[in-house]
Amino acid sequence: MQKADVVPSPPTYAEIGTAVRILDGEPVQQVRHLMNTLFHHAGAAEPCHDWSDPDRWIDERLTGELRTLASKVWNASGKTINPRFLYDHSTFISRLRLLEPVGGIYRLGERGRRFLAGDDAILREFVALRSTKRGRARQSSQPASAKKSKGSPADG
Repeated sequence: MQKADVVPSPPTYAEIGTAVRILDGEPVQQVRHLMNTLFHHAGAAEPCHDWSDPDRWIDERLTGELRTLASKVWNASGKTINPRFLYDHSTFISRLRLLEPVGGIYRLGERGRRFLAGDDAILREFVALRSTKRGRARQSSQPASAKKSKGSPADG
């Protein structure tokens, strides 16, 4: 069950491609507002939310345009991209410059088209970035005792 404190795996190439297609044409501020709202819900002092069932929580926790956008992400992805973790996809999209904000709207640019077409250079950038993210996810999910037990050359 995905609760607010669970660190999801980095998104796959297919998931990033799906997110790029879904977010192309969406207002930049609306996407950011959705991510900020979900971040706020996840960090609220109330009991830990169960984020594992977007079919349920989208209607319970969101209204208006945010509900519409979250539902679009969930349903248009074939229910593979949980909107709660859209920030992870957005980070890859932003760092790889796959969508360009044009007049406040996300638009597929040249790098995004090349990514979707399987361009080797951009795929290498994606793999390098994903490897970095995976390493951080593993480290953050280890208990503190495991992190300390690894030691470093300075610990000798």
